[in-house]
Amino acid sequence: MGNLTPTQYDRLHNLIRRSPVFSGMRVVVHDDRVEVLEPEELELGFGPVYNAVEGAPMSEWAELVDDCLERMIKAVTSDSSELDGPTDELLNRIYARVRPIDGSPVGWWNYAREIAPGLLLVLALDYPDHIAILNDDQVRRHDFDRLAEAGLDNLCGRLPERFASFEGVHLLRGNDYVASTVLVMPWVVEVVTGAPECPYGTLVAMPNHGTLVFHVLHDAVAAGAAMREIAEVAAEYYEESAVSGPAQVSRHVYWWRPEAGYLEPVAYHAAEGAGVIGDNLVTDYSPEFADLLDTL
Repeated sequence: MGNLTPTQYDRLHNLIRRSPVFSGMRVVVHDDRVEVLEPEELELGFGPVYNAVEGAPMSEWAELVDDCLERMIKAVTSDSSELDGPTDELLNRIYARVRPIDGSPVGWWNYAREIAPGLLLVLALDYPDHIAILNDDQVRRHDFDRLAEAGLDNLCGRLPERFASFEGVHLLRGNDYVASTVLVMPWVVEVVTGAPECPYGTLVAMPNHGTLVFHVLHDAVAAGAAMREIAEVAAEYYEESAVSGPAQVSRHVYWWRPEAGYLEPVAYHAAEGAGVIGDNLVTDYSPEFADLLDTL
């Protein structure tokens, strides 16, 4: 569990067991998850709770734990009566969403497609105060393909109106769907850069749900500089999100290419240690990406 001492680890477990969020429920706390046995069976990954307290003073842990658990419970038990109605009435509020596997109740989301190692594409229903991930039964009832098409279309309306750019690296920050716009990357590239095509793909990072950073590949030297810059930005925002702000997604830089439909991790910014190159950039990519850099 990261840098937690045994004392801190025990403290966190006790806070979870005693949380008022579980009032009236029977709960078992495992090493890696929280299992709710009654009044209904739920399983909540331990990761989000750990992330919520990491780096925070222990005096604030109780409030952080309760808030995190309440959001997790709400996300998997929200009133789903709307999902019993016609599909047409849901489509304008359905969104495709990127979600880390770690800490997710993946047993509810067998429909979810892996878009990168450790990252899923799930479908969500948007509410004014929260986002509810659809479970297998709900998706089956309304048809995955129809929901996914609407969910991707709706993402195109969630780009922030303003963004920052520096030497070919574009930083978008805003609502809780910004990271998920990686799922409509061609649209993002065209809107932000004006270029209708990006034949070599992009370098892209989604450190938290409110942030997307990318660079359109066109030159090897520029790609190397952009990779380092994106990795540093991703690490900064990823670590910040462990304390406050939008929930974490990933600290990695990925290669997105139009024909693949998959994000390949290529680099990340790490702490000092073995395998670190230069200013903490760790690279690990496929022969295909290496060949691309050689030909750019």
